[in-house]
Amino acid sequence: MLLRRDLDQDRDEHIDMTPMVDVVFQLMTFMLFTIQMSGGEKVDVPPARHGVGVEETSATFLTLTGPKRPGGESKLLLGHGEGPTATLDQARKAAADGVKEGRNKVIIQADREVPHGEVLEVAAAVAQVEGVTVHLGVQEVSGAP
Repeated sequence: MLLRRDLDQDRDEHIDMTPMVDVVFQLMTFMLFTIQMSGGEKVDVPPARHGVGVEETSATFLTLTGPKRPGGESKLLLGHGEGPTATLDQARKAAADGVKEGRNKVIIQADREVPHGEVLEVAAAVAQVEGVTVHLGVQEVSGAP
């Protein structure tokens, strides 16, 4: 029951957000210290042990070559490494042209010196084309049947 004096006084009702903000900052700090960043690492392509090969006639090939000198840039080439140097837009267009011609698979081949992030960048750009499946090239095991 409210008394008359309670009606005259301003009521100070609020929710104290300080504990929630503290918990959020603690969670953010925990995530910051426990997450492992994976940018710029080199790809160590494993030998193929399982899986099914992709026919060359049903695929568009893109090749990433490592830098010629330390600190240099990788090159994206259309084809099996003998094609012209390309940009991501040109690689996306080549994949779209391949889909129009019935080649809905894109195989990305990369040297060991190419950073993992660059391979992912090319894969993400090519995957934007509707109907494309992206495959990564691996080495064949010597002496495999």
